Amino acid sequence: HEWYWFPQQTSTEVSMLKCYDSVTDGSVSRWSFHSACVDPTAPADAPHRRNAVVRSYVFF
Repeated sequence: HEWYWFPQQTSTEVSMLKCYDSVTDGSVSRWSFHSACVDPTAPADAPHRRNAVVRSYVFF
């Protein structure tokens, strides 16, 4: 597994996460899980994180 952290990500930057791939030949990961954590270095009055979840199925 690999974990990524973007501590300097701004509100104008977007992250995209691919959670599934139908390729089964082992060339790419088929599943991807995501989670969240508490940042102990964040100020107590820091704004809460906002996100938008868009789920789509793409066939080609």
